[in-house]
Amino acid sequence: MRKAARITILIACLIFFASSVLAASSFIENLSKIRTSRGYIFKINYQTKDEWTDGLIFKLFCSFSKGAELSFTSSGLHNIKKGWHKTEIQVPRVYRQRYGYIKDYRIEMYHNGILVSLKSL
Repeated sequence: MRKAARITILIACLIFFASSVLAASSFIENLSKIRTSRGYIFKINYQTKDEWTDGLIFKLFCSFSKGAELSFTSSGLHNIKKGWHKTEIQVPRVYRQRYGYIKDYRIEMYHNGILVSLKSL
């Protein structure tokens, strides 16, 4: 019984470390917020280290001054070549009118459904 438990723990550790190796293949370098007359634009600079990368998604979490916490998701990104890239997520003006100003925000990068990078204010 103890041997089976040790093997299970070993397999769990290997899966954890394998996901850490995957996390090193893509990361968020910089995040900036721009307020425009149409709302907010969040510009994201990121790097991919694999020759080709598929299945990247960015999720933006915002805390507003009137207490609401909302999330916004980018479209899925595929066929991304190795190197530096830029993308953006727009938050329409109607959210500022309804929920107030953005007080705090963070961005998460997912690669094939696994969280690989996180950047916050």
